[in-house]
Amino acid sequence: MSNRTSLCLVPKLACLAGVLSFIIAPITADGQSKSDVPQAPQTGGGIVVVLGEQMGDHAVELAKSTQLTIYVQSDDPKDVEATQKAAFEAGFLGTRIYVDRGYGGRIHLADNLANAIVVSTEGGYTDRYPRSELMRVVQPRGRVVVGLGESVKPVPAGTGEWTHPYHGADNNPQSEDKLARAPYLTQFLTTPWYGPMPEVTVSSGGRLFKAFGHLAFKRREWPMVGKLVALDAYNGAQLWQRELTPGFMIHRSTIVATADTLYLADHESCKLIDTSTGEIKDEIVVPKGLADGPTWKWMTLRDGVLYALVGEKEKLHVAHRGTRTKTGWPWATVRKTYGSYDPTWGFGRTLFAMDVKTRKILWSHREQEKIDSRGVCMNSNRIFLYSHQNFLTAVDAASGETVWNSSEPDLIEAIGEHDPAQTARLGYSTSAYAKCNDKAVYFAGPQRKKLVAVSAENGKVLWDYADGNVQLILRDDALFAMGRMINSKKFDLLTGEVLADLKCFRGNCTRATGTVDSIFARGYRHSGTLRFDVAYGKPRRLPSMRPACQDGVIVANSLLYWGPWMCDCNHSLVGVISLGAAGDFEFGQPATNKARLEQSPRYDQIAELKTNDLDWPTYRGNNSRTASLPIEIPEQVSLQWRSTLRQSGLALRTVGVHPTAPVSAGGLVVVAGTDGIVKAIDAGDGTTRWTAFTGGRIFYPPTVSKGRVFVGSADGWIYAFEATSGRRLWRFRAAPIERKIPVYGSLSSTWPVASGVMVQDDIVYAAAGIAGHDGTHVYALDAATGQLKWQNNKSGNLLGEDEVVGVAVQGHMLFHDNKVHMAGGNVVSPAIYDSQTGECLNKLEQTPEKTLDDHWKKQRASRGSELFLIENKVAVAGRMLYSPRVRGPASRYNAQYLLQASAGEVIIQGTDRMMLRVDPKPADDGKPKIIWKDATFERTHGVVLTKNTVLVIGTARSDDPDSDPLPMLKAINPEDGKALWMQHLPSEAAKWGIAIDHEGRIIVTLYDGQILCFGA
Repeated sequence: MSNRTSLCLVPKLACLAGVLSFIIAPITADGQSKSDVPQAPQTGGGIVVVLGEQMGDHAVELAKSTQLTIYVQSDDPKDVEATQKAAFEAGFLGTRIYVDRGYGGRIHLADNLANAIVVSTEGGYTDRYPRSELMRVVQPRGRVVVGLGESVKPVPAGTGEWTHPYHGADNNPQSEDKLARAPYLTQFLTTPWYGPMPEVTVSSGGRLFKAFGHLAFKRREWPMVGKLVALDAYNGAQLWQRELTPGFMIHRSTIVATADTLYLADHESCKLIDTSTGEIKDEIVVPKGLADGPTWKWMTLRDGVLYALVGEKEKLHVAHRGTRTKTGWPWATVRKTYGSYDPTWGFGRTLFAMDVKTRKILWSHREQEKIDSRGVCMNSNRIFLYSHQNFLTAVDAASGETVWNSSEPDLIEAIGEHDPAQTARLGYSTSAYAKCNDKAVYFAGPQRKKLVAVSAENGKVLWDYADGNVQLILRDDALFAMGRMINSKKFDLLTGEVLADLKCFRGNCTRATGTVDSIFARGYRHSGTLRFDVAYGKPRRLPSMRPACQDGVIVANSLLYWGPWMCDCNHSLVGVISLGAAGDFEFGQPATNKARLEQSPRYDQIAELKTNDLDWPTYRGNNSRTASLPIEIPEQVSLQWRSTLRQSGLALRTVGVHPTAPVSAGGLVVVAGTDGIVKAIDAGDGTTRWTAFTGGRIFYPPTVSKGRVFVGSADGWIYAFEATSGRRLWRFRAAPIERKIPVYGSLSSTWPVASGVMVQDDIVYAAAGIAGHDGTHVYALDAATGQLKWQNNKSGNLLGEDEVVGVAVQGHMLFHDNKVHMAGGNVVSPAIYDSQTGECLNKLEQTPEKTLDDHWKKQRASRGSELFLIENKVAVAGRMLYSPRVRGPASRYNAQYLLQASAGEVIIQGTDRMMLRVDPKPADDGKPKIIWKDATFERTHGVVLTKNTVLVIGTARSDDPDSDPLPMLKAINPEDGKALWMQHLPSEAAKWGIAIDHEGRIIVTLYDGQILCFGA
């Protein structure tokens, strides 16, 4: 993005250069632009909303000159089509430009999402969208431009920030945000998918800052080792990224965020980083002679005064880039890589206060013994310093003088010796273990054997409790202690009286954090997130994601933030995930044809498409997904034609657009893409027959049935097109409302139709949703008219009472035994619905409270996205639907078989590294009988069984570890497993990107967007 773009489009968008300056200009806490800071370009841009007609060319120009995502909404359906066409021809549709039809003055985006909104001055649009709606969608500090006027959205009262690693200098991870209340809706999902440990997050001024440490266990975490990333806190757009000091242990309180400046200290200085650009604008060095060394151990910023504990140099860590391929958490590696460094981390003897503006040292305080920065915290007027097994002292924050110092034996004995920690149940040795308020200082955490409360007034022990491995949340009414070895408890802050047994455990090492109405921790037995409902005194769950180990759930900007992770625990979503308050949204609201169905003129008049029984009309060939077809494949094949998702001239702009698997019927090959575009190709010569648009990513290929092409889109709609022409016949909104959010780099409905579309006996089946907490919506529609047959809007929550434990839409559908099966996420999978009534046949029952362990353990399932019919049962396998393509360790939560094709007595099974023919009759010992094995492929993407071949697409193994991958199509004799022929592919194949047509042609889609046809 340029600093200033002088492109003016008057009167359509007033002055577009002005819009750009609104996005680029650094913003202060009150929403005003700063003019004294260099306006360097942002790398990730943001979201701009354009309301009005005839905006296609203008949106294209904006996309060309920036990295912004542009969302265009027009009330005229013909104008929507024209804008889509302009964006498509420029190569931006579905990647950088999204186009929607508006209805009734509502913008189809989530609250607080857009960086700027521009309203056309023509066509009455300045009157169609009330100011309240514009202010709902634009984020705090964002701009609304109407004509030549602009306004800035103020930060809503009650919005909180998270300026320190533990929220504040008191180390109490209890948010002051009053707006982040349950229930929730997803706000955004973004990358990085995974990160190394440790991880520290702070937030201020509408930005989120994530610092990643030195310890990566798997290759997927390598890119983020030693990185500092800034994200837009409301839409997840990456603003900038920079390197951290290599090897400095970041898991300490040496990072503080303000709206303008990020204070980040290490072994040399405190860097002052511009929050809008990522550039270092200044630094603070410990004055010579003041301390034992230049290293910053702890710090906080209050009212323009920087307080810091500093001291001796530390041994920097050598980054660990592991290549682990097994599941599980390698705590032995944690202990090994931390062990020799622990003694130097975070210990100092000098505390000082500095006026940030003048750099004048206001006071300094020096101790003879080393202070452990993990035992440093600050209340409204005192800083508490703990020297292990020596003393606890209180320092006046205004003067630096000692208020009191205690080395009383009862105090030292109560706090006790350190536990080494560094285990799953205990946690990380680098965690802070002292928290305070104006009345007391509390000691608890991974290293503590007892929970101890000490008077902030005089240093006397107030009370203690036998188990110190609890994560503390200090609220106004009580102390909440989230236990792992014991039930979580609610204590009186000053007496230690147990006010309530919370009857829940936190899951292992992850820290607890608090909101206005909830306390969050890792779910027990790997199962997502525990949300303890403070008002009702009950544990709830958000099973789709897990809090990151050191961070927990961060709460700021009226939103909640999860991730990214380092682990392979059982969750359906990874990356950075944000939720916000659902407000007055009505969960489970039923659909009606009047509100949801749009039928085009002549929707019931379609041209005939001649098909036969040897077509491949749907994903993996048929609704049982057996990936088989009783047809003979030629003994030798060659490339017959080549096509692409888009014309080749757009290749540079369509990087990142990937195809679905192909389908073939009636002489057509039909493919869709992550850009929401459907393309029909002549199977004979590869020419394009037609192209159609949807408004979001398409996860699974279209289905062809009786002259119609059906597809589900991430825009929340189910579409039916005429197969011969691509003319839209009807569409049905599966999403309960029009509400789009950023999802891993694209705009998507909160309820995308991610199941694909399955057609059985003239009934269309599809499901919309991401996670159960948003709601899961499953439908059966008449294939000819689009009208509702039945709907199920309740299966996202099968337990009731706000538990949100149930089905998520996490993969495709399969039809078996007159039931609709669907990959349903990490709690219930496969989900099963009666095909006639829509009743969800999965049952979850509340387990008695005394068996909470069993309750959590039973309610988890394989979180793969692929379904297979194995031994007359439906099994779940494969990668998560929302996950990176890079290889990760096989999950303990995935089914045994990652691939299967079957026809009659021939069953081909395998993992992505090994193909097997399995005898349907087991051996005498009951184990599967293997007829042959094939280990050609390092990674298999799809397999098809025909009458005379097993066709496999994948990346072949290479003897040279430094050589490039070898994408390949291989034909195997199903009788003996010997190779018949092989065809090298120009790039890696798409997931299950292979189909057969009725003439024996082989269609392959490649991840880079190419479509290949092989034949005799």
